Amino acid sequence: MSRYILKGLKREFLPVLCMDISTGEDILYELIPMLAIEKEEYFDEPDLSYDDFSKYAAVSDIEWDGEGISSNKQNNELTNQNEIDSYENNTGSGDSTEHMPGENEENSKDNTLQELTEEISTEDNMVPAPDNLYVTALAGINPNGIYYSMDQLNNYDFMLKNCYAVDNSTNVLPEEINADTLLNKDMSIDLSGDGYKVLIYHTHGSEAFSDSREGVTEDTVIGVGDELTRLLEDEYGIKTYHDRNVYDVVNGVLDRSYAYTLSGAAVDKILSENPSIEVIIDLHRDGVREDLKLMRVIDGRPTAQIMFLNGVSRLNLNGDIDYLYNPNKIDNLAFSLQMHLAGKAMYGDLLRRIYIRGYSFNLEKMPRATLVEVGAQTNTVEEAKNAMIPLAAILNSVLRKE
Repeated sequence: MSRYILKGLKREFLPVLCMDISTGEDILYELIPMLAIEKEEYFDEPDLSYDDFSKYAAVSDIEWDGEGISSNKQNNELTNQNEIDSYENNTGSGDSTEHMPGENEENSKDNTLQELTEEISTEDNMVPAPDNLYVTALAGINPNGIYYSMDQLNNYDFMLKNCYAVDNSTNVLPEEINADTLLNKDMSIDLSGDGYKVLIYHTHGSEAFSDSREGVTEDTVIGVGDELTRLLEDEYGIKTYHDRNVYDVVNGVLDRSYAYTLSGAAVDKILSENPSIEVIIDLHRDGVREDLKLMRVIDGRPTAQIMFLNGVSRLNLNGDIDYLYNPNKIDNLAFSLQMHLAGKAMYGDLLRRIYIRGYSFNLEKMPRATLVEVGAQTNTVEEAKNAMIPLAAILNSVLRKE
């Protein structure tokens, strides 16, 4: 059908659907996706760079201190108090209304904090559970670690409250985040041989930080990817291919309309030329309110928080998105959950909850594919690069099954 006919239909439908044009468009695009001929999210994946995920920041400073529950002040001494305040007040700015929590997240301030305290104060959380792979694999107990029992992880509601933040445009099914299924998948790989094992790329390579120098690539997420590549190769002996191309700037102008399409095509080419690659990482930085800083202190270093992201190719109103079918969805979910739990045990609340949204984000390319958000525009370059130290350790732990 002609794009001009579709545009005409759009103009005819909208006044009937809703007096609020923006709301009407959302409804119309869900009902008839073809009519969204000028809407970015149907050209390509949505732009995540300026999403306000502030309400999904780590929600507690209460952790195990070796004897009981205590305040984790040492690990978080430089944390911006606004992060906690933003969760308590459930506020945001910019386009935050698009990312309000779903029904499982919409508790009142008092009830949320009370439930949170009760959950963290349970006996299972006071000591590491012996049936948790990501606890027993560690040599010793990390006093700042966060541990969950398998009973907790097999509880769908517990998983949604503690491990996942689900965008209100989509939903995740119980069978998709079944802990027994996801944690029993072997995500380790054979790291021997001369070929590349990991691919790092950046769909939004222009993303920068609070003190980034204009036009300096090393101060963008690409520079952060350089640091992750160095650590994986030098510290862990994992041969890594780093694609330093920029896919969100066209003819010198920021344009993210087709960034995922462009980066996806590049990934296909790299994989065809390097069949030894088994892991794909799309490294981003998040976008939050200007008064929010996603930072923790790890081993004395100010470190940007880390968040894994999954796409389930499903929207609430329109159901499964067939043209974004992902045969590797469950493996993607397993990979992110195993890294998330390893990170929680190793680094506590440095790990934000896994974010789930209804698209695919090129994750269909491989079972061990993930999108990682490192800090936000309010973090410094140093904080983002410091975050590569724990991220490399987490990756190594899961890929070696250590």
